[in-house]
Amino acid sequence: MLFNSIEFLIFFPVFLSVYFILPQRHRWLFTLLASLYFYMSYDPKYVVLLMFSTGISWYSAKKISESQVEKTRKNWLAIGLILNILQLVIFKYLNFFDENFRELFELIGLNYPVPEPWFNNIILPVGISFFTFHSLAYTIDVYKGITPVERSFAFYTLFVSYWPQLLAGPIPRANQLIPELRKPVEVDYERMKSGLIRMAIGMFKKVVIADRLAIYVNHVFDNYTHATGWTIVFGASLFFIQVYCDFSGYSDIAIGASRMMGIKLMENFKRPFFAKNLADFWTRWHISLSTWLTDYVFFYLGAYKSSGLKVVFNVIFVLTICGLWHGANWPMVLSFSIIGGMMAIRYLWQFNIVRQIKPSNLFRWSEIVITENVHRFITFFTLMFGFLLFRVQTVVEHLTAKGLDVSWTHIAGKLYANIFKLWEARFFDEVIEHKGETNFILAVLSILLLFVVEAFCGDTPIEDVLVKKKKIFRWSVYIFIIISIIWFGVFNETEFVYFQF
Repeated sequence: MLFNSIEFLIFFPVFLSVYFILPQRHRWLFTLLASLYFYMSYDPKYVVLLMFSTGISWYSAKKISESQVEKTRKNWLAIGLILNILQLVIFKYLNFFDENFRELFELIGLNYPVPEPWFNNIILPVGISFFTFHSLAYTIDVYKGITPVERSFAFYTLFVSYWPQLLAGPIPRANQLIPELRKPVEVDYERMKSGLIRMAIGMFKKVVIADRLAIYVNHVFDNYTHATGWTIVFGASLFFIQVYCDFSGYSDIAIGASRMMGIKLMENFKRPFFAKNLADFWTRWHISLSTWLTDYVFFYLGAYKSSGLKVVFNVIFVLTICGLWHGANWPMVLSFSIIGGMMAIRYLWQFNIVRQIKPSNLFRWSEIVITENVHRFITFFTLMFGFLLFRVQTVVEHLTAKGLDVSWTHIAGKLYANIFKLWEARFFDEVIEHKGETNFILAVLSILLLFVVEAFCGDTPIEDVLVKKKKIFRWSVYIFIIISIIWFGVFNETEFVYFQF
């Protein structure tokens, strides 16, 4: 059930009405049943995997809390982590490993022992990366004493499967969300209004901006052999903004829907395009994932406390894991590895050069010349360059569906070779004409409006800024958002980008 669908437009008001009619003590059970229904609306059979992940993490955490013997606690921690990771590997990465081992065996002239059709029919269950990370974090936190064990299996299942954030995050922590799910909630007009505004803003990002940009982005990359120079830069930049509006739009709808229920979810985005550098960007983009990887991977590797080269390895390794989490394919992995490499270079520059010259006049002069806006500009295009590979895999899948056999290396090579022909903009006019100039103007104006609003609001959520404005201004904004969604929205029930993860 997509947030931008008729089914959800019916589901949510019905759910919310029943939710508040029911007595407090029964709401959690109703929410659990609604969450399972929400997930099963995609494919009922994959609820088995959800329940397996939930059951393993709950039981292993329960055993950890019951034992006073450290070795036993570690054994149950290992069981909980290994079984959850194993399920994720089987359903998300087995095809990837099988294809790469098959190619490696062919390269060295050996017969691959696994018959070809074995792993080809494994379908990626929607949301598996998200609910697996819920379970892993819970097990680790119980072991470390950060989160008290949840004795009720049904209530723990609600934590893992809570429908607003189940399929594409934010990725909650048990010690944050479980208390929210337990607390009594009354109907509150201001909270309901705030949540509804947040949902409307998320829908605006999705159907007015992201899905309209997708029209032009798809046209650029489906015709990658014709595009050169600024056309590719244009397409890659629009794709970067499309992914942001699509994913942050989903998070906004999830946060808003949950707020209307009286349950607080963590923020997942904070104006990432206003980041001053790459490190700052990762504190603003998909915050729940970046903090998860920081807490459960980066810190365990030693974070920034290690030697210079070890820090470089840690940064690149974590970003590579981030790429692998996003997709079981080389373009995705390399895309984030490249960004990780750029972050490592920045760390070395800061640690070895900037730290030495910071007290000098040279450093003060450089801060005057290279302003924060210049840093933001460089950060945007650095990330856009890396995210270009992110988009390559989608082109491969699209062309494969058409019956064409094109390798990702061929597509990536063509795009990266042509992007440096900055004196050209071949195919640009065809992109603009693809859906007409009016549609293109609407897309550009929507992007400009988004950036202006984010610059004006800062890191404060838009709905919190609006509530302080005069009534006539607030209602003008509400009417504008509603009319824009109805009139200019692209309602083709396009899946959210992060559903594939």
